Amino acid sequence: MDQKITQQRTTGTARLLEARQHVLGDLVNAPHRSERVAETDGVVYINDSKATFLDATLRSMAEIQAPLVWITGALPDDHGTEGVAAYLLERVKAVVHFGATDGSSSGPFGEDLYQADDLRTAVFVAHELALPGDVVLFSPACPSGNGFANYEERGHAFKQAVRDL
Repeated sequence: MDQKITQQRTTGTARLLEARQHVLGDLVNAPHRSERVAETDGVVYINDSKATFLDATLRSMAEIQAPLVWITGALPDDHGTEGVAAYLLERVKAVVHFGATDGSSSGPFGEDLYQADDLRTAVFVAHELALPGDVVLFSPACPSGNGFANYEERGHAFKQAVRDL
């Protein structure tokens, strides 16, 4: 009798672990979270519109093992801190900022920071900057704005711009 109970518990635990793994897999591959959109001219385009804070963007960058062209909706205040700046300089070859700017510092990027009035233009600028083997990462590191109601709308706009390349 005890062996039957132990076997049922083991089977139940295995099912629970399998269910958790399935759910976590869905979260990692959810739309607008490190979502591979397309590969054009040897450049991969990733939609990470759900990254509304710098920590989420940094997590996404850590998963990519290629030179990055980063499209951002804002340069967060903490992007210039010593450790973060060093990491960004190591990982990012160019930054394309879209939307209004307050004229604040470009931080560590200097002449590798490009400005676009809107997201569509930012995608085209990033396309011009990227070389085969690079990744264009759309990871805004800011809440929605610049004409978008939410991260989903913003992510759809990015995907449409990539399709239009």
